[in-house]
Amino acid sequence: MKLKLLFIMSAFCVFYNTINAQSNQTEPKYIQNWTQLEEAKFYFDVSYAVVKCSPTSKAKVIMNAFNEGGTYPKVGFKLALKDAAGNEAQMEIALFETKIGDMFIASCDSEDHANLRFDVPEGIDASTMKISIIYNTGS
Repeated sequence: MKLKLLFIMSAFCVFYNTINAQSNQTEPKYIQNWTQLEEAKFYFDVSYAVVKCSPTSKAKVIMNAFNEGGTYPKVGFKLALKDAAGNEAQMEIALFETKIGDMFIASCDSEDHANLRFDVPEGIDASTMKISIIYNTGS
């Protein structure tokens, strides 16, 4: 009987710890869903979302870049951020290597493509922020 009780208690502890660990891994909270920016004339697409990676983190911009044209081996961009109150900020994404068909998607969970992820600048309202883009090919 004691062995059976010990087994039941052990199974409960494993189950509880598994559920507790999963509940601590939160999905990002979307402040703004994915928004498509103006496509480059050389067929390069960029979109962005504004997220909180955890309940205690700062709001972040995560970006998705897709090279559908393949014209330039390096692409970067300057971003103009503006919120509904008129607050403004500038961000620059440095040139990075790319070829036709490449898709780069920044996320909260990975350092892959971390160049396409940044904190929303101080003084900018993440919920009303809009971004415009100027592409740079280094040429």
